[in-house]
Amino acid sequence: MKDIRILMMILGFAVVSACASNDTTDDAESDASAKAEMMKQEQAAAMEKEKAEAEAQAKADMKAKADEAAEQAEEEVDTAAMEASDAAKSSGDLASTCNNGDQVRVIRVVYDNPNTDYVCEVTYEKSTGVETLWFALNERDYCLDKATAFVEKQEGWGWTCSNLE
Repeated sequence: MKDIRILMMILGFAVVSACASNDTTDDAESDASAKAEMMKQEQAAAMEKEKAEAEAQAKADMKAKADEAAEQAEEEVDTAAMEASDAAKSSGDLASTCNNGDQVRVIRVVYDNPNTDYVCEVTYEKSTGVETLWFALNERDYCLDKATAFVEKQEGWGWTCSNLE
């Protein structure tokens, strides 16, 4: 009977030991799973941060390109205005350059055009072409008066115009 008790005691220790071992294994698996989940979350957060930084850089690059394009357009407008003014001065004609944003309009008084019988004409130049708005067969001041009034009208519409020169 004593042997049975000892045997039961040994079996009891074995059972308790096995249970304790299972609890330890379960805790270790639980810790490993929690660590793996935490690593997944950290990786996802790092990827989101990288994505946000990439998007911010792309936006900054687009803005820089847009600013550069706007600056180039402004330079082209200035160049066109100077060329129009220079052409008018060399011919004795008068011109006013009007700007609104990146748009340019040139109102010109052309005197004694060899291709017409007019003593003067008022032309209006824009990106789509040039059209004659008024002309005179005898009175040269007529065109200057019409062009001056038209420049004032353009300014009333929000354009910035130079004086007829």
